[in-house]
Amino acid sequence: MHFFKHFVLFFLFFFCWSVKAQERKISLGVVSDFQLESPSYDLYYGVQGKYDLTNRQALQLQAGFSNANIGFVGADYIYNLFLFKRNPLIYVGAGTAYEYLTNGAGNEIAFNGQAGVQFTVRRFEPYIGFKSKFYFQAEAFDPGYINFGLRFRL
Repeated sequence: MHFFKHFVLFFLFFFCWSVKAQERKISLGVVSDFQLESPSYDLYYGVQGKYDLTNRQALQLQAGFSNANIGFVGADYIYNLFLFKRNPLIYVGAGTAYEYLTNGAGNEIAFNGQAGVQFTVRRFEPYIGFKSKFYFQAEAFDPGYINFGLRFRL
């Protein structure tokens, strides 16, 4: 839990520093990953911050929990494949996450790949995508996640 507090403080510092320097490059919102495989059908939910480096590239940070007593903190690099003048925005990305059991029984580092579609509705950015995870320590591949969320561009 100590790591989670440091991450939140870092995220708040980054957010406060960036708001004055880069207008409209930051968006904040909620994120959710739904595991499509039985027997668990886990639901991950949390908060997310996204910072646009360029029109094609972005970094996003997320933190949250799941209904399986798992907490997570992660960071992703997002690349926009096509820059259409209108919706949708098609993206691919890769990232890493630190997942830990909230009862203190263990932790895991996961690498993920994702692809999806993002829309822009005024200052709101709903998105939906597909995510696959590889758990480094367990050497396990978990391909079936749908991720979706809603961000608000500041």
